[in-house]
Amino acid sequence: MHAGSKPTPRVAALLVALSLLAAPPRPAFAVGANPGSASPVQREQAQAKFLKGRDLFAAKKYAEAVIELRASMEIVQSPNARLYVARALREQGKLLEAYVEFGRTAVEADELAPQDARYAKTAASAKLERKEIAPKLGFVNVTIEHPEASTILIVGGEAVKRAGWSEPVPVAPGTTELEVRTEGKSTLKKSVTLGPGEKTTVTIDAAEAKADAVEKPVKEPTKEPEAPSSGSGLRVGGFVAGGVGLVGFGLFAGFGLAARSKFNDLETACAAGCPTRTADIDAGKRDQRIANIGLVVGLVGVATSVTLFVLSRRGSATTQVGFTPTGVFVGGSF
Repeated sequence: MHAGSKPTPRVAALLVALSLLAAPPRPAFAVGANPGSASPVQREQAQAKFLKGRDLFAAKKYAEAVIELRASMEIVQSPNARLYVARALREQGKLLEAYVEFGRTAVEADELAPQDARYAKTAASAKLERKEIAPKLGFVNVTIEHPEASTILIVGGEAVKRAGWSEPVPVAPGTTELEVRTEGKSTLKKSVTLGPGEKTTVTIDAAEAKADAVEKPVKEPTKEPEAPSSGSGLRVGGFVAGGVGLVGFGLFAGFGLAARSKFNDLETACAAGCPTRTADIDAGKRDQRIANIGLVVGLVGVATSVTLFVLSRRGSATTQVGFTPTGVFVGGSF
């Protein structure tokens, strides 16, 4: 570990900007003490972790090395430990994360170099190794027009705060999603597809975002009153037709019996001819005609009644029923 001083405001701002560059999600770690203000105990603890991590790196146990090196950085924020974290990430193929870590290492080491010249070597190594990774990544420069106070930029799932908006954001080769979010408005989305070493500029106008629609209460549809069913009218007609049919059968029975009685009486009394019974013969014939009409009316009435009841159950007919002196008529569309 090397001694040093706290970062100047200018370098601190640059460090914040670099830290805001998009990178894949990674766990949050505690910030260790500044090397220049760390206590002897902190330096000793951090040094033990650093040496263990460096040995694991040399043994190509990169994932385990990162754990030990980050633990060292949680005690003392050393650029040397971060340099090895960046190298371990690179060896694991996590180029985007490694690029960001190399950048942070360079900034931290440059800040500490005036107080301890040995950090200048750390800064130079970080810059060189970062430059070697750059051709393997894509870079997108996002310009946001008309941003609001709550507007945020998200590149590849990682938020890039305003301090880093003016800098090209490194992205992994392939398709990367860009999002501009403003509180109370819809999210604006764009995607860019870049190959290794490719760069592009994207402009997104935050004013194009629409205000979030206020969800309106769902109104139940008003049910229209149902039209009166034609079935009830058909059933009424059926009852009427049935009644007419019964009357017709009644006439048939009454007058039929009367005509039969007269016929039997005349047949007995007039075996040799009855010129004086002409009136009775005419009455008998009249009763027979009425009986025949009653039979026809009864049959038609019953048939009509049955038909109307059947149609009333289907509910699919428009029917008219009428009566004439000679019978019953049924009309309509089916």
